[in-house]
Amino acid sequence: MKQLGLMTAGLAGASTLPARLLADSGPASGTDAGAPAGKLFRIPDVETHLIASRNVEQTYEVRVMQPLMRTGERTRFPVLYITDGNMSFEVAKGISHSLQGPGQVRRYILVGIGYPGRNPHAGDIFRGRDYTSKRRAEIPGRTVSSPIEGVAGIAAGKKRWQGADEFLAFVRDELSVLIDTKYPTVPGDRAYFGHSLGGGLGLHALFSQSDLFNRYVCSSPSISYDGDDYGIREAQDFIASGKRLDAKVYMSVGEEEELDPNPAISKPHFVSSVFRLASLLRGAQIPGLDLKVRSYDGETHASVWPIAFTHGVQFIFGPAERPPMA
Repeated sequence: MKQLGLMTAGLAGASTLPARLLADSGPASGTDAGAPAGKLFRIPDVETHLIASRNVEQTYEVRVMQPLMRTGERTRFPVLYITDGNMSFEVAKGISHSLQGPGQVRRYILVGIGYPGRNPHAGDIFRGRDYTSKRRAEIPGRTVSSPIEGVAGIAAGKKRWQGADEFLAFVRDELSVLIDTKYPTVPGDRAYFGHSLGGGLGLHALFSQSDLFNRYVCSSPSISYDGDDYGIREAQDFIASGKRLDAKVYMSVGEEEELDPNPAISKPHFVSSVFRLASLLRGAQIPGLDLKVRSYDGETHASVWPIAFTHGVQFIFGPAERPPMA
């Protein structure tokens, strides 16, 4: 297999791939590797890639889960990209296998976008840079270092905020090229999941680069902060353009979020802003947009995202025609 520029990384099964070499990663994975004799089904191992981006001054750790498949199966699958991969990938992987196995949801490939290291907080600082658009003013006094041992920060003089467009360019021009080259995907059938700032990033992609994904789960999206409705204004601008949106969008929030005593959680007004945006979008009757909105009783900003993921993937993908082992 041709692997120009491939370097072994300090992680089992990981590879560091300069962005310009993604197309040299070899044939689709997970379709030809043999299973033990007599076994009819297999789940390919999770694969990890370290990708030094051209668009962002960052190396990303990307983990890829493929679904249960019949040995030798040639099916191609949609891809679900999830942000905050250090924190979310393992939970999302378990939920995905749980739902896909009985056919409660169509099978998909899960791609977790994170940062080097196994610390679940590895992305705490970088996410502020990568998930905020130019419409979002930086939070006054925001720190760019972490008090947690082993969690990297942003060096002085480096970009620290409003890097969403560069991050989305990484997904479009670098990461999706790798995934479509190496795995059995349906090219162009891309879904997105993000929570909080990640949810806001999803809506920014929806309104600014609507062809990047065609399915979205935006959990507790950050679209307002302390009276600045930056994300709602972006939606208003899109509506004024008269364009259509060919997308399924699941947007949700936890009932208790706006009551949180932590200003970082209460100032975004997650609950009221989500329902104001939902009212705006429904009233606009945007051609092609299939929107569902949910509020989860008793759930907080910290507890709601796995529930949003569970229900969201069922909405955007729908049930399988039959379970994979049927």
